[in-house]
Amino acid sequence: MHEKKIGLELKSLMNTISRYVVRNRSAPPKGVTEMHAEIMTYLMRSEGRVVVQKDLEEAFTSRKSTISRMLRLMEQRGLIARVTAQEDARQKQIVLTEKSSTIRDKMCEGQNQFENTLRRGIAEEDLEIFFRVIDQIKSNISAGE
Repeated sequence: MHEKKIGLELKSLMNTISRYVVRNRSAPPKGVTEMHAEIMTYLMRSEGRVVVQKDLEEAFTSRKSTISRMLRLMEQRGLIARVTAQEDARQKQIVLTEKSSTIRDKMCEGQNQFENTLRRGIAEEDLEIFFRVIDQIKSNISAGE
């Protein structure tokens, strides 16, 4: 019997998810990419807490330059603003703009539907194990860098 390989199964899962998203998504508003949508959702869910670029780098496991480019483009398109953080004037807090509110509501609805599809039929205990395993895989990879 062949043993399943984690890397291959993860790649297969990501391909399946990508195909599902392409098939089922509504057209994003002009000038908004999938990553912009993810960042906007993250910011929305973080309301009441200061979010800086470093938080996004960690949350999306992306390089500083990637997030910096993304934020610059989002700022140019009026989706976010960077304001001086009250706790530390050296840091720029990332906040959503009024323009992004209507886009954000539409995106959240689609993302909630997608999350519900992913979770359908999976027991809460199994989801806890899944997330624990995913966290351990991330830790294993990070320790090897």
